[in-house]
Amino acid sequence: MTLVPAHFLPQSQDAGSLARIAIVGRGFTGLMTAIALLKTFHRPFHLVMFDPFPKIDGGESIGRPASALLNSRVRDLSVDPAARDDFRHWLETNDDWRDRGDPLSGNVDHAFVPGEVFSAYAYQRFSEALRTRADVMVQVRAESVATIGRHPQGGLSVTSGDGEQARFDTVFLATGYGLREGAEGKAGLTAAKEVQVIGGGVHAVDRALRLLAAGEASHVTLISASGFLPQPHASSAVGTVSSDRPFPNTLRGAFRHLREAANRAALEGTGWQGIMNDFRLHARELWQGLTPEERRRFKRHVKPIYDSHRNRLPLGHYDRLRQAIASGAITVRKGRVERIATNGVLLSGAAGLQVLPADRTIDCRVRPTDLDSPLFRSLLSAQLVRRDELDLGITVDRDGRALVGAGVFEGLFAMGPLGLGSLPDIDLVPQIVAQAHAAATALETWLAAAQPRTH
Repeated sequence: MTLVPAHFLPQSQDAGSLARIAIVGRGFTGLMTAIALLKTFHRPFHLVMFDPFPKIDGGESIGRPASALLNSRVRDLSVDPAARDDFRHWLETNDDWRDRGDPLSGNVDHAFVPGEVFSAYAYQRFSEALRTRADVMVQVRAESVATIGRHPQGGLSVTSGDGEQARFDTVFLATGYGLREGAEGKAGLTAAKEVQVIGGGVHAVDRALRLLAAGEASHVTLISASGFLPQPHASSAVGTVSSDRPFPNTLRGAFRHLREAANRAALEGTGWQGIMNDFRLHARELWQGLTPEERRRFKRHVKPIYDSHRNRLPLGHYDRLRQAIASGAITVRKGRVERIATNGVLLSGAAGLQVLPADRTIDCRVRPTDLDSPLFRSLLSAQLVRRDELDLGITVDRDGRALVGAGVFEGLFAMGPLGLGSLPDIDLVPQIVAQAHAAATALETWLAAAQPRTH
């Protein structure tokens, strides 16, 4: 499918002279990258978007059903970093969603909305941005990408799943991360007495609560590898907590600073959420200064706690979770799932290996980038990317440029969650949006400085 504005008039009548850009992935990260290119990249271009299973999601809420609430507030969901209130204005003026009677009374900035609402907003902003660009052609291909390598005529060669090859000036990897394939089967057909939900994140908790609410389970066992579950948002949106003290530059010092700030907040009766928001503003600079051993220690010991406090549940969901645990409707088990069978799981925990039987098992774990897939094997083999030192994804700079050496950039970007080993919090909506616009600007600068390419 090819999308062009009504009056497609590239500056050159030769369509081959357009800058050729590919985006691999049309989920949230891919669509934000496309919007940023349409708004920020000023040269005429031909954009090809690859994805066999396109789905819009809310960053960390990947894989959720359209009707599930996103766990980011309205104030954090704008697709334009220069207009933080854009999504709120869209909600307030959109007749379709206002007539639905959604509970958005009071301060809309504090509200949480279903994923389908956000998807409609994001697609509308994409369509509007495309209509303003009479010099851009967008082609949507419902295909996977098998390999990416260097093209003999310069630029990058993309081979689709059906074997077709095409040359591009630049490629944006926007595959994000996904959910593991699980033994869920068909939902909603019959009620089950015992259901296991694997995962300790926001999606896993939401899935467990919906199973109970819909009568699809009498009891849910929630299996968290770390034993931690998401913490709640505050009752209303909070900002950051400023301090006159310089922020520590070591992992030990940073968390001592956090504990002291939390203790002060407890004495003052204020919440910890503002403290965490403040910490996240410093996280990227802190991360860049950590030694490799400190980063590995963070991954082993601190990351589960950190993730449980940054990826938060809407307060209503958190209250329902605590009530379900207190009533016995949800049981939380800590351990690593070694194997999933049709009738339960093999769990490795403090007591050793255990078989946990269940009528149904649903895998809601968020997986890291599969660097052993054919696509990433081709990139690693061609030395177009390198693994980050924690094996979380691809080494990138703050603009998403894939780096294979000091100052070496060959036109490949790895966006959003693919860069988690280099950029903490790059899987959250505001950070992905900001990175997409920064990447579009960086691309224009790079192409302007590059030698003219043969198309």
